[in-house]
Amino acid sequence: MAVRAIRQLGDEILRQTAQPVTEFNTDALRNLITDLKDTLHAFQAQHGTGRGIAAPQIGVSQRVVYLECQGKAYTLINPEFLEKSSEMFELWDSCFSYFGISFVVKRHYSVKIRYADINGETHTLQAEGELSELLQHELEHLDGVLAIDQWIPPGKVMEQGQYLKQ
Repeated sequence: MAVRAIRQLGDEILRQTAQPVTEFNTDALRNLITDLKDTLHAFQAQHGTGRGIAAPQIGVSQRVVYLECQGKAYTLINPEFLEKSSEMFELWDSCFSYFGISFVVKRHYSVKIRYADINGETHTLQAEGELSELLQHELEHLDGVLAIDQWIPPGKVMEQGQYLKQ
């Protein structure tokens, strides 16, 4: 329906716990998902990067995430972690809500989540590596947690242009 402005670091909605979706298969929910997808695609077209977006990032306090990773699209409603591996890995991370800087964070190598689809049907998803990392980043947005909160010091930070040259 529309490309929405991405809320930036300092916006209060990014630090709030998003509300669960209680009504499924509604026009409002379909429009929100379309807006997330359109906003992600606009960001990708403008910046050449981007894999996922959470509803709070476009100013909507609902537990909805849209992802595109490894050739697949995912719409996750009311997602929650069921399992996180003890094995961790470090990686460079960045975010639409403070685009332009990248930093190193630690993530669980694998996770298992439960989520609902547009019709309210429950599913589980087991993910490793890149998808696991992306799920952790986006689901944290739903709880008011930002990846920048988990930055591993000292000094593992760089400007986006430097990161993309690696």
